Amino acid sequence: MKNKKLVIFLGTLVLLIIFALEGVPYLVNVYLNGNAERIVGDLITRTNDFSGHRVKFGHIKLDYDYRGTYLELDSVAIFPDENVADKKVQINLVADRILLSGFIWKSLLLNNTIVLDSAELRGVNIQSLSQDLDSLKQKKQKETQRKKGKDYKSIQVAHIDISDFAIENKDVETDSARLELDGLNLVATNFQLTNKDLAQADALFSVDDIEGSIAHAQVHFNAYRNVIHAQQMKLSKAKNSLSIKQVKLDNKLDKYAYTQDFEKETDWIELVQGSVELVNMNYDAYFRKSLIESEKLLIKDMVINVFRDKRKPDDTRKRPMMINEIIKSIPKDLHVDLIQLDNGYVSYEERPDNDGPKAGKIFFDQINAKIMNITNVPKMLEMHSELNLKATARIMGKGNVDLNVTYFLQDSTGGFTMDGTVRDLELAAINPMLRPATQVAARSGVIDEMTFDIKGNDIDGHGQLIMKYHDLAIDIRGKSYGKGQNILQKIGSFLTNKLVIRSENPDQKGDLHKGTVYFKRNQSKFIFNYWWKLVLSGMRSTLTGEDEDTLRKRGEKGD
Repeated sequence: MKNKKLVIFLGTLVLLIIFALEGVPYLVNVYLNGNAERIVGDLITRTNDFSGHRVKFGHIKLDYDYRGTYLELDSVAIFPDENVADKKVQINLVADRILLSGFIWKSLLLNNTIVLDSAELRGVNIQSLSQDLDSLKQKKQKETQRKKGKDYKSIQVAHIDISDFAIENKDVETDSARLELDGLNLVATNFQLTNKDLAQADALFSVDDIEGSIAHAQVHFNAYRNVIHAQQMKLSKAKNSLSIKQVKLDNKLDKYAYTQDFEKETDWIELVQGSVELVNMNYDAYFRKSLIESEKLLIKDMVINVFRDKRKPDDTRKRPMMINEIIKSIPKDLHVDLIQLDNGYVSYEERPDNDGPKAGKIFFDQINAKIMNITNVPKMLEMHSELNLKATARIMGKGNVDLNVTYFLQDSTGGFTMDGTVRDLELAAINPMLRPATQVAARSGVIDEMTFDIKGNDIDGHGQLIMKYHDLAIDIRGKSYGKGQNILQKIGSFLTNKLVIRSENPDQKGDLHKGTVYFKRNQSKFIFNYWWKLVLSGMRSTLTGEDEDTLRKRGEKGD
């Protein structure tokens, strides 16, 4: 009898174990699959970003066991509910296939946390409508606490595999594209996003490793007049690298139409091409602190064209920042040991404010430059307080330029030093810039060597310039020089009235005339204009014999 009871007990126990191992998961799966759309849909629409949206599935399958839940979704669609407010963020999401495995229900029910062993997403396309990004940012800053019971405490995924991901964001007011991204492929391990990350402006998420590529991304800005394109982007945390094969800044309007859009003088800028690579990038610093930290930023084959229409009135109210102020104003913390530019090209075209038929143009090619110690992080400024620029280039494909600039980043006056050399410049090469603005052209002449040594700050600059040249001859075409706002026009007017210039330096007696540099900065002009005017003052002094007192008096008069 006892043996019979033992057999019955053991049999019952075995049945209970079998039921626990097989029956419970079976019943759970029956329930889950019977209510799959409601359960999974609620998991999505309970969050802040997807509230007010509906979800549809082409195919859905849930498979539960004690190790976790496997979720398979085909043809997923998320779209705004008909009653969603027009001003609210609206998202349309379509996915070909989503596979989630290792979902832990205990973590969700007890800790409001999503825990997954793996997530595989294929063919996801997101289209969203939202307000202006600045207004969304201001709204987020006002919402110091996100609504409890909606966003998850954290989302943790051990393995993520994303392929053929695309996203487009449009302005809800204008229906104009703001952000577009195509062909994202990404693999990541140990991804974690917490509600603390969402509450902190600087934190994004944490991840052990991440590697991927983006075929094409573009961002529209400046009232949708401009768009930045980035093609063939690759990122790798393991290699500490981020590269973009092709970067472009495109203007949707041509240069004359663009400048006519503004009441005051405004630069039309276009980045035709260029590649970018961050070497030894600190991904953890970026993901956790939004700190852009890298050993080197390498820029290759950059081509930039700039145009300005001087017939527009100058905006004397604007106050362009000095280099130290520009770096401090960067919205994200930044520390890059070295920015290296290889084989760059920059052209500047200017339509003068006279009756001339065309714009003047000057360009620099074969630009190779290194900028060292770029940082706006207060703790790092103690050790990296000097920004150094060393550059070489050609002017108009002829003369060779060497430039060295040092900026003192903690100097409140914007102090800097600048020295350099120009060699073997045929002056006729700059006629395409000189003649349209001044009706003056260099018939002949060569700058054999020009050296300058300048100290300056946000107020003014001074120094010395030595320009050795020979066979200088000036051809004057006329005396109509517009409103006289342009320094080139003023030189042309001076030459017309005085015609007192030396044809060579040193002269026939061997006497070398040294030029004096002085210029009082026009606070409404950008830094490169300031540098150019400093050098030009020394050239003018060499040609005319003006001393520093004369140059200072001119500066006081605004000449």
